[in-house]
Amino acid sequence: MPHQLISAEEEKIQRDIQIKRQKLVKAQQEATTDKQKLQKLSDIRTHICTFREEMARFSVEIDTMLESADVPADDRGAFHPLFPEDTAPLLTRWEAALDAALTRRAGATENPTEGTIRWLQKQIKELEERKFTDEVLQERIKTIQCRILDIDTETQRIREEIAQIEGPEKERIATTCEKRLDTYVAYFKNLGCEQKILEELFKLVSDRLAGEAAAEQEQNLVEFSIRWDVDLDSWLERGSNLFDKRSIIPYGTMQNLEDKAREILLPAWMSGNPNNIQQAMNKFLAEFQKEEFHSNKFMRRESTVQDLLEWLYKVEHVRVSYSLKYNGVELEKLSPGTKGIALLILYLRMDISDTRPLIIDQPDDNLDNASIYEFLTTYFKTAKRRRQIILITHNPNLVVNADSEQVIVATAERRQNGLPRITYQSGALENNMPKEQGIRQQVCRILEGGSDAFRKRERRYALPEGQP
Repeated sequence: MPHQLISAEEEKIQRDIQIKRQKLVKAQQEATTDKQKLQKLSDIRTHICTFREEMARFSVEIDTMLESADVPADDRGAFHPLFPEDTAPLLTRWEAALDAALTRRAGATENPTEGTIRWLQKQIKELEERKFTDEVLQERIKTIQCRILDIDTETQRIREEIAQIEGPEKERIATTCEKRLDTYVAYFKNLGCEQKILEELFKLVSDRLAGEAAAEQEQNLVEFSIRWDVDLDSWLERGSNLFDKRSIIPYGTMQNLEDKAREILLPAWMSGNPNNIQQAMNKFLAEFQKEEFHSNKFMRRESTVQDLLEWLYKVEHVRVSYSLKYNGVELEKLSPGTKGIALLILYLRMDISDTRPLIIDQPDDNLDNASIYEFLTTYFKTAKRRRQIILITHNPNLVVNADSEQVIVATAERRQNGLPRITYQSGALENNMPKEQGIRQQVCRILEGGSDAFRKRERRYALPEGQP
């Protein structure tokens, strides 16, 4: 191959580089030796300075000792140590010689003399550049051949990968998507089953309340409402938290996406029809499946594909709700008293097989006397035929008109220690003994305010005889 041949020129360049490198190493070693000598001269200068300082300290100390021995000042100079001559000029001359030698070996920055370090470095650089140019050319040839081989290998791998994707892998992905959608639709099928069960249960109640034996107030209860509720706003809000608003998202903007969801998904969800929901979901998802809307292009950095799928296939915002209506008004919107009548009538009318005692605490709360007399008394009179009814009440209609068979009067008195003392007196409503303390008298006093109050009200009403 061409790139595997080494030319004679390349061999000559390589030899020249080796020779000049050897000369460069020798010149650099000589320069290093001169630098070491310069360093030694610097060390000598420092050592002499230090020694001179020591001699000065010695002279001061010896002068002190000579003075204490009364040696005359003129004779003390003989004891001072001195160099025979000044060493600084010698050191300076030698340093200058070494600096000149280093300069000659280094050579000038521009146009250095042949044989100098800079000249050798320049020659080596030029030879290496010539060699590098040839090597680059050969390397390019080698790289191109390797790249061709890599392209062939990559092409083969891509072909195999395409075959795998278009084969089992593509089928697996399609199957997974279908299973996900089937599971999603299955949830709404289960809601449909729940709706059907509720309708069957409500039909049993409605048939009983609307039968021939049902009273008028019972027939007002036959209306039940079952509907599909969709909290679309919460679903859209959760989805908006996944999108990067600075990017182009499916359907362009969040407002467009919301409009499409209301147009495509909301009617299908409200219908509760699994087929409609499946078709609507496929239509809505088509925009997300376009190539330009790959999830990593429009989702926030912290959001994942899993988050997107969990949001798209979320089902908690769709549910089946039901309500009971009385006179066309939903139970939740009725007054407390009317709501109590409706629920109590429903319970008493439907629970026809239970014979256990039934205890009801003040069913007359929030009810007017007309409603109590018209609605409740009839049911209690019917229910007591098969089960014991125990009522806690202050309403005379429930005690007297419901034909109570036994009345229990509870009386609470405070004892000296502050604690209550409760006593009970029971008997039939016809019991009027002992005088003024019989059950009848106590019922009249507690529920009607006493016989005098009862008679005064009767006179006030002035009802004609025979009028109910």
